[in-house]
Amino acid sequence: MQASTDGRPKVFLRSDRYTSLVADLGLETIEEMAEDLGVDDGNLSRILRGQPVSAEFIARVRLRYPKIPYEQMFREAIV
Repeated sequence: MQASTDGRPKVFLRSDRYTSLVADLGLETIEEMAEDLGVDDGNLSRILRGQPVSAEFIARVRLRYPKIPYEQMFREAIV
């Protein structure tokens, strides 16, 4: 995990909640989940394992699942 040099929080996907949501939609593999969001499956795999997310990734999730509150899908932490 990268250390924050400016004291600002990094944003992380709540992986358990995300995988539960997409499983309910029938998406079970990393490849299916990545295709659904239009992201690389390698990047999604790293995010699911705890890598901080980019603003672009947040936007993709928010556009794909607009009814799910930000706080339910993401968490912020100073690392």
